[in-house]
Amino acid sequence: MAKKLSNLTKATLILLASLLIVFLIAGFTDLRATLDAMKRISFEWIFAILLLVLFDWFSETLTVWLFARSYKAKVSLIYLFKNTLVGRFFSAITPFSTGGQPAQIAFLGKRGVEYGQATAMLVSRFLFYQIVVTGASVFGLLRAYSMFAKRISNLALLAFFGFALNGFVLFLLFLFTLNRSLAEKTISKVSKLFVSLRIVKRKELFQQKLLEQTRLFHDCMTQSAKNPLISVLALLMALLEVVAKISVTYFVARSLNITSSYFNVAMTQLVVFLVASFVPTPGATGASEGVYTLFFKFLFGPKTVAALLVWRFFTYYLNIIVGGLTTAHELGWMKNKKS
Repeated sequence: MAKKLSNLTKATLILLASLLIVFLIAGFTDLRATLDAMKRISFEWIFAILLLVLFDWFSETLTVWLFARSYKAKVSLIYLFKNTLVGRFFSAITPFSTGGQPAQIAFLGKRGVEYGQATAMLVSRFLFYQIVVTGASVFGLLRAYSMFAKRISNLALLAFFGFALNGFVLFLLFLFTLNRSLAEKTISKVSKLFVSLRIVKRKELFQQKLLEQTRLFHDCMTQSAKNPLISVLALLMALLEVVAKISVTYFVARSLNITSSYFNVAMTQLVVFLVASFVPTPGATGASEGVYTLFFKFLFGPKTVAALLVWRFFTYYLNIIVGGLTTAHELGWMKNKKS
């Protein structure tokens, strides 16, 4: 119960901080234009945005399901959708979105999935997503650079930090995935740390299970590498997920009667992803709002803050709200099963 309250408190504080930043940005812009734009919002486009968000969630779920089927993990597509929402919640409330996958692995383990399998499923999906989003962001930067280079100082430096972080994450993932010996040594050191901190009591059994799951993880990853069809499908789903994410911004613009080309909006959103990614705050709070305003003010004009509010709700706040409720439901299920 205390843990549930702690997560709820953290989520509430992050939501309030993000909203405060939006209101501060609004205070330095034309507040009347923002309120007027919100009054005239088109709910047909809002419904379309909601469908895009659902497609985004389902794309991630389907990618994980592809790997689950490949590894013969006994888990349903419906539960994986639920698990995706749990991951979105924990990603939204932790720095660099680092809490999402560990939480998903923990919940999958409670549902009877081997931890090695669960880790392989989620790491495989994240690996393909990271390849696509990093490549797409660099492409977006190259196409949009001429549009923003003269307007935004140090754009190259900001983009470099974003690319360096995403590239480093990819490098670590590949290294850990391909080098079995390194993975086992790392896990061995982690297990010794847990033992020294007295987090676990049965040292030998704990280390044995951890190494078994690490080997299972590598067996699953090796199996994926030998199945090109799964890799192609995973890349395709990751691409569709990224397209859905960047399309939300364009649909937001349409809902506020903002006239701008899909290409310009999509390329700008990719740059925003790249620049905001190296900020360590939960959900990139502060950076996402600031960077979005900095770049999109050239396309959206006085309606930029209104667009920011709608975009942030569907891409961040909704993950916390729906993901938080889903997490609470899953914790309730686990409590009932235990009792």
